[in-house]
Amino acid sequence: MLFKHRSIKNFIVEEELDELTTEESSVVQLEGNIRVTRKIKIYNLDMIISVGYRVKSKRGIMFRTWANKVLKEYLIQGYYINQKRLDKLNKVIDIQNKMLRNIYFI
Repeated sequence: MLFKHRSIKNFIVEEELDELTTEESSVVQLEGNIRVTRKIKIYNLDMIISVGYRVKSKRGIMFRTWANKVLKEYLIQGYYINQKRLDKLNKVIDIQNKMLRNIYFI
């Protein structure tokens, strides 16, 4: 059990989370003309949130600020809207509607 981040190791040792929160996967990429395969750990949401609340760094602060905003909005409204995704979806719908209008007017 080798973990690069001390907090991740502590979560598992202290049984706050178990090793089921991680999955090992292989990534294949080209480095020059050489095909390299590396094993990487993929963490589930429980591990990401736990690390995000424990790490003391600028990225940790950014994560906690974002997570607290989302949680607060969800608790107050009962749901959370990802405005960026909604805006992109609305653009796609507008484009499709324009295409449909053009088809029917040809």
